Amino acid sequence: MNVESHRISKSKYLLCFLLYIGSACLFAIYSPQAQVVSLWPPAGVALVGCLLFGFRFLPALFVGSLLFNSGSAIWNNGALTPTVLEASGVIALGSITQAWANVWLLRYYRINILDAPSYKQVSLFIVIAGVCCLINALMGNAALAYFYSEAGQRQMDWVNLLTWWGGDFLGVILVAPLLLGLFTRKPDKSDSKHVWISLSLPLFIIISAFQVAQLYFGDSVVINTKNNFNLQAEALENNFKRDMDSYTQALDQLTVWVAQQKEVSKEEFFTRSRQLTEHLPGIKGISWNPLIEPDEVAAFEQTMQHAYPDFKIKGQPLLPTDPLVVVKYIQPLESNWEALGFNVYANPARKKSMQMAKKLRADVATDIIQLVQLEKNDPGFLIFSPVFQSVDPADDSMGGYDSLKGFVVGGFQVSAILESSLRLSVQKYMDLYVYEKGNPTDRVYGDTALLTAINAQQGLNHQFIMKHAQHEWTFNLHVPERVITALQVGDMLGFLAVQALFGILAVLITLSAFGYHERLSRLVDSRTDELKRVNDQLHHYAFYDSLTGLPNRRLFLDRLKQALELSQRNHSGVALLYMDLNGFKAVNDSLGHEQGDQLLIEVSRRFNHVLRHSDTLGRLGGDEFTLLLPNSPSQKDIMLIVNKLTGCLEEPIILGDSSLVIENSIGVAIFPQDGSNLVELMAAADTAMYAAKKQSETVCFYSQKLKAEAIAALDKHQTEA
Repeated sequence: MNVESHRISKSKYLLCFLLYIGSACLFAIYSPQAQVVSLWPPAGVALVGCLLFGFRFLPALFVGSLLFNSGSAIWNNGALTPTVLEASGVIALGSITQAWANVWLLRYYRINILDAPSYKQVSLFIVIAGVCCLINALMGNAALAYFYSEAGQRQMDWVNLLTWWGGDFLGVILVAPLLLGLFTRKPDKSDSKHVWISLSLPLFIIISAFQVAQLYFGDSVVINTKNNFNLQAEALENNFKRDMDSYTQALDQLTVWVAQQKEVSKEEFFTRSRQLTEHLPGIKGISWNPLIEPDEVAAFEQTMQHAYPDFKIKGQPLLPTDPLVVVKYIQPLESNWEALGFNVYANPARKKSMQMAKKLRADVATDIIQLVQLEKNDPGFLIFSPVFQSVDPADDSMGGYDSLKGFVVGGFQVSAILESSLRLSVQKYMDLYVYEKGNPTDRVYGDTALLTAINAQQGLNHQFIMKHAQHEWTFNLHVPERVITALQVGDMLGFLAVQALFGILAVLITLSAFGYHERLSRLVDSRTDELKRVNDQLHHYAFYDSLTGLPNRRLFLDRLKQALELSQRNHSGVALLYMDLNGFKAVNDSLGHEQGDQLLIEVSRRFNHVLRHSDTLGRLGGDEFTLLLPNSPSQKDIMLIVNKLTGCLEEPIILGDSSLVIENSIGVAIFPQDGSNLVELMAAADTAMYAAKKQSETVCFYSQKLKAEAIAALDKHQTEA
């Protein structure tokens, strides 16, 4: 690529150096993601500097890269260490190696992107840039892995490598042609302007669009990550609440059924409870616990021993006056056998919950407990649903009252309820921590280590409260910072891939089009002028008489049609004059057609000379002329025009050695009374002209009499035929 200067322009050299550092700082600061810089202009500046100044620009390139990378480390870490200098030196070495390799290959293949490059040359320029940009990406990532990672953990970050390569690649193919178009002078100023407009300006627009797109997309990625998290968290919130409602509804339905039964049988209870809980894995046990007075214990045990021979009530009342609330039936029995016959009212905490349930006449849940049928550290809870029954079923009056019959009790496994709700894909990266009674240390579910990140406001967190059975649980859905970063970088890499493909296509089109633009412009301009001349000539021939220059039949009829349409809208009149030269055939026969043509030309000139600009004079053919008078001319106005037309012919016309005085016959028809459309008006004017000629008069206005005579003549002709 032979664009290197024979002498160094100090100002241009310094400008390239400052552009290298300035563009690096600018694009690093305004990149929305620290891990992603989709367009790295310094790579293009480095190539331009080496193309313009050759190897003499390499020291400036090395120093610029070293300053930027070491300065970035100081800005981020606050110190300049030998490790930073070593890593920055390797990266700077990669920058000059990449730029010079690119220059050497372009020169080897004789590619000059300012010298009308072909499609093949542009494609090769893009391929060379893609290959060379791997150099600094590999060396830079190797330096970062070696100098900033501990021994045994030095692995290449392939995501960072691809990002690095993509930024350098777009920087070279977009920025290098733009700067070459600005820095390379042409002898002709118009040529330089052409380069700026055809090459530099489109590339500048593309680069600006890319950067705006990155800023917008980067911000959108951050916002979308938050919005998606909130949407999915709200979906999970609804899922949790819906599933918890399903459990409490199943318990309440069983409670209503038990209240309606005079006596609850074992088979009916098992059947009914199984139907209600078979699709609810969080219920580990559901039981019917009737209220037993102390003097009814022996009879109750004797009755239960018919079904369960070893049945004994377990758990002594806390107070001598306390009733017993005994587990009579429980489903499933196999995993809850030990609970059969247990006096639930013997437990102080559960006694308190049942007393509240009776008082509120509503379901009441216990605090988190360890259910006997669950493994250790698998929390659960009980819900007591009171069953009331009317003392006198036949008394349905307002004064009737009911009494507590017992409790339907459900044993629930927290993990089964919550994990069955986590059906959405967000469970792959979203953590859950639940606590009760508004106290974060009262764990219900999840890892307490999440509290540290939540309290420090790290990552994303969605908190909501769910109330059930007089209890309150606080849910915290959390996504850690590392997961957020991984999601956002993944989204940006997809954008980078699209941007790289679009960049290749844009450069391919822009540079290829630029290569042929100037030559095609000249060819198009020349061809355009030629076509314009031909088109004007064809237009004149199509609408104007070639002999007299007057509008021909086509143009005159078009103007007459427009005049009639305008007259109809404005409710005005139009006059049409048909004119014929008397004795013109004799002139042609005696003097020849050439003299006849000269006569027509002179007559046309004289007619035009006496007419107004608003009047339209046309030649239909031969010696027939037509004249259109718009704007409702009166008969006086028409006669004034007629006198001018006849008067201009009084002066003899010189044709060669002959001097002729020619006369004309004029027929006048007026729209709309003499004809309601173009055809009728033309026929009326023609009839009037022939009447004038027949009567040897100069002018004749169309009338009903002429119309009647024309119809009679036509009928006579048809009869004779």
